[in-house]
Amino acid sequence: MIVANFMSNTPSIMQIGFVNFNTAEKKRVAKMMQLLQESEAIEELGIGRVRDHFSNTLFPGTSTLQHHAKYFVVLPSLYYHTAFKSRKFQNLTEVRTFIKEAEIQITRQLAKWDNGQVNIFEKGITGINTLKDALNDHTKYVKYDPAYIYGSGLARYGIIPDTGVERLILELNKKRFEDPHSNRIPKGDDLTEDAGDMTGEKQLIMTCGETYDFFNGKTMELSLSEKEASFLKDRIHASCQGSMLAYLIDSEFEIPDGIKYFDIEKILAGLTPDVLDIYKKSVLFSKLIHLADWRFNYRYYYSFGKSDDAEYCDKKYFELLEEYKEDIYNQKAYEALFDYIRSIDPMFTEFCKDCYEAIRTGDRSQLDQLVKNREQTVKKERSKIGNNAYRDQRRGNPDPNTFRWETVRTMVNEIRNPKQDYGR
Repeated sequence: MIVANFMSNTPSIMQIGFVNFNTAEKKRVAKMMQLLQESEAIEELGIGRVRDHFSNTLFPGTSTLQHHAKYFVVLPSLYYHTAFKSRKFQNLTEVRTFIKEAEIQITRQLAKWDNGQVNIFEKGITGINTLKDALNDHTKYVKYDPAYIYGSGLARYGIIPDTGVERLILELNKKRFEDPHSNRIPKGDDLTEDAGDMTGEKQLIMTCGETYDFFNGKTMELSLSEKEASFLKDRIHASCQGSMLAYLIDSEFEIPDGIKYFDIEKILAGLTPDVLDIYKKSVLFSKLIHLADWRFNYRYYYSFGKSDDAEYCDKKYFELLEEYKEDIYNQKAYEALFDYIRSIDPMFTEFCKDCYEAIRTGDRSQLDQLVKNREQTVKKERSKIGNNAYRDQRRGNPDPNTFRWETVRTMVNEIRNPKQDYGR
């Protein structure tokens, strides 16, 4: 049974700004902050349309902000509970507040605790760093909450409506209290039934059938139960048939935790040829942009006379060029890539073609000028190369685009490997 009372006795929680860390903990915090800084997606060349096309085609419903599959099964159940098993709401603000307060309690239950302190280093628990303050004031919760991060994916998989889930919840809640004996109000936890008489179309909030104590529960497993995994697998297959995401969920191959995006072709033997071709094109695109990113960093440091940093970027560029040379010098493959992405972003495609030609012919000066001009076109007055406002700002080392692969790898393995003794 789902209980809708707020928890009053909450364990004390470690907060990073007010704890006297020992030396080991200080090093851990410093390392975490360094990783966060270096992992920021620094986008200066305007690759977004093409990058997102590859991501959405291969791995629909995913996002770089997502981390765990659990939210795809817990959130729709929360929405169902909000509509049918909670109090009466007067407006959308009340609905949003209720959902936010429940999300905070979900964060509390998913978090790992040690002697009354929450482990803020647990990866992928949304809102864990704001939990202590948010338990007392929901407005202190993380800006990008689970509803925001996972909402488009839930809609893409047909689990919630593609627009206005909060308004739908309010309408369903209102109908429930206006006609509490209506046989249209569902008695189970599987779906909301038809809300078509309010919107003109059938709209569902689908749930997996598990029950959750959102407010009074002590802990919540981050791993999936077999019921949760089966539900999510079915929804992905129903909505994303033929995608690489759907293929990986059923693949006979193991997906090692550390396998990199450029190395997964060996586990794609059963993927349809057209989707496999898109994957291969995404790899070509990623390698090209990775090289251009290093030249951007070179040109950035060079513009401020920072020769040591510029030389380091130059060295890394040549190391990558040697590593990528088998693909980079495949002109036919890159011509096919440019033909493929031209309709997505024509101007950016021309930039990519020009960069490729400069790389292939070894014309670094031309390549550096191309990335400088591209940044000025994209960022205009906010361009950074030669801008003294950024003279003392260091840039993170560029990583190759992996099109959300790290998120996908984690979530696919969670779906493929549910916990057998869940809840026991």
